[in-house]
Amino acid sequence: MRRIPVFVAILALLAAAAPAARAIFSSPIHAGCYIAAPGDCRIRVDPFTVNVASGEKLVRLQLTAARVGAGSSVVYDWRPDVSNPVPSGGASTYAPAIPSLDVAAACGEAYVLSLQGQDTGDANLLNAGQTEAFTCPSAVP
Repeated sequence: MRRIPVFVAILALLAAAAPAARAIFSSPIHAGCYIAAPGDCRIRVDPFTVNVASGEKLVRLQLTAARVGAGSSVVYDWRPDVSNPVPSGGASTYAPAIPSLDVAAACGEAYVLSLQGQDTGDANLLNAGQTEAFTCPSAVP
């Protein structure tokens, strides 16, 4: 009987237990805040793209706005359906058409936007990108 060295067996177990590499990425997420009217601030999100691993399909996207020091809210949730199909032909890059690029915000508060995505190879949502913290103006100049 052939014996397998212990360290080889341990390496094989570690490799089998290692999580799969993240396979969803996004272009940089850019956003900023502006005053739409006195006491009415809005976060503007620039268009972005999402890339998934070859052979995988996008399952869902969520854009979350987190107020620094407070809670967070999902401000955009995309899932494919009949009216929103995933691109055909094996495309791995998606450019979501966000229905509203402006999101309500509290003036004078700081926010971080985070994009989570999931493709058919992922068990859960993964963080694909996020902004640095930015602060909404507190008064009209």
